Amino acid sequence: MMKSGEFAKLYTKWFESPIVPKGVNLALPMSPELKAILQAPSDKPAL
Repeated sequence: MMKSGEFAKLYTKWFESPIVPKGVNLALPMSPELKAILQAPSDKPAL
């Protein structure tokens, strides 16, 4: 999911877009740390 970009699409859907049925938008953009992890996936634990 990380390599294909699907993770970022799902993140946008659930954290940056209105969620049905009430249309609540969490407006929580992806952190720079998470973006960095998506650019260089690893099996090492995050610190």
